[in-house]
Amino acid sequence: MLDNGGRVMRDSTKIIYPGSGGDAWWDAPQLLKQMEDAIQIFEAGHPGKQSLFIFDQSSAHASLPPDALKAFEMNKSDGGKQRVQHDTVIPDTNPIPEHRGKVQKMTLPNGRPKGLQRVLEERGFTVKNLRAKCSPVCPIDNLNCCLARLLSQQDDFKNQESMLESFIKSRGHECIFLPKFHCELNPIEMVSPFNRSYSFTYNLQYWGWCKYRYREVDKTSFQEAKDAVQKYLETCPAEVICRFINRSWRFMSAYRLGLTGHAAAWAVKKQKQHRQVSQRAMMSILVVLNPSDQQNPT
Repeated sequence: MLDNGGRVMRDSTKIIYPGSGGDAWWDAPQLLKQMEDAIQIFEAGHPGKQSLFIFDQSSAHASLPPDALKAFEMNKSDGGKQRVQHDTVIPDTNPIPEHRGKVQKMTLPNGRPKGLQRVLEERGFTVKNLRAKCSPVCPIDNLNCCLARLLSQQDDFKNQESMLESFIKSRGHECIFLPKFHCELNPIEMVSPFNRSYSFTYNLQYWGWCKYRYREVDKTSFQEAKDAVQKYLETCPAEVICRFINRSWRFMSAYRLGLTGHAAAWAVKKQKQHRQVSQRAMMSILVVLNPSDQQNPT
């Protein structure tokens, strides 16, 4: 948040120095505290407006609450050393229609947690001959190889909101999560210009911009290194960040048009429009892919 003179009055940036005797590693509680600060800053600067937060895929972003439904943390039988999970509603996709929409308690009347077998039988499954869990892991294409895999495929277990998503929605805002392993769609990530896996792209985005300038500065002490980190994280101009965002939009446009890999990277580099791949770039790719069609038009 800036004052009228452009000075920072409040900042949600969190910089940690983990390690022996240092800060704790970044986790969900620290993330939620940061989000509280970010939402307060947004609401102060844009009263009455709704924000959309965008996140990549990480363990902290996907963290579930302590009482989340986790089939692979359950025992086959009731009780024992297993975590108490919250009650649920049997989803409408359950294969046994008469059980759909019923509230399912995940504990017995005496408070002991239910096991896999009981929970599945209450949903109408016949599971007496199934083992609790596969060892070491379930076969990748098998959805009912064991009790835990079968229950984990139920929609209430599979489609749970993370603590982060629940917190943001509880404050009246929205969030979305980027696809896994697609740094091109994330304005904060980068593919290094020195990484030749993308021979056509110079996809230097926010982290790359900051790291490049940080490495250019001589640092003779840890304090100087920390000062340089703080300086360059705050130095990237807003118009440059907007260009990184537009570049991600253009990759989205290329993927929607069916381009992948080097073709998508080339089209993004050659395009001339604002947030999408240009028709001229697409026509150039078609000429390369189908030269005979261009030489002998019908």
